[in-house]
Amino acid sequence: MTELKSFGSPPGAVLMVTGAVMVLIEGGGGKIPKDRSWAKVKIMMNKVDQFLDSLINYDKENIHPNVLVAMEPYIKNKEFDPDFVKSKSNAAAGLCSWAINILKFYEVYCDVKPKREALAAANKQLFDAQTKLQGIIDVVDKLEQTLITLTNQYKAAIEAKCVCQAEADATNATISLANRLVNGLASEKIRW
Repeated sequence: MTELKSFGSPPGAVLMVTGAVMVLIEGGGGKIPKDRSWAKVKIMMNKVDQFLDSLINYDKENIHPNVLVAMEPYIKNKEFDPDFVKSKSNAAAGLCSWAINILKFYEVYCDVKPKREALAAANKQLFDAQTKLQGIIDVVDKLEQTLITLTNQYKAAIEAKCVCQAEADATNATISLANRLVNGLASEKIRW
């Protein structure tokens, strides 16, 4: 920054770069500064820490459309190239790279933003589906436990039925034998 401030009257390429940086930094609300003279640029860079902080923390995801329109003439200019500007000033070349990269980032961000939103929507849909699936799995587990309980009760009832049936069959056999005995002894009644 000291290098830039040392210029009494900067070369055109340096003035162009600092004007572009001024548009980016001060045009955040969509109001583009009309006066981009060297005097105004020096005022903008006067507080070095504040100026560097505005470069570092620039809101590169929310560039106003007016700023993009105001930056077009700079970007289209052949001299708005870090390699060319470096021959005039190293600091200005760094600012030129910063401005170009901020605009490239915003272009990519605008391309990726709908894809991020679609991804977020798809992830939400996936989460909702997984939650619903987990609810269904829980219901199925509960039904399977109920089925196991009822199956065990059924088996126990069948076993009890078999035991009762065996007892009934044994009782019927005993009754049948008793009836035969009684019938066989009935003819002996006369003999007694």
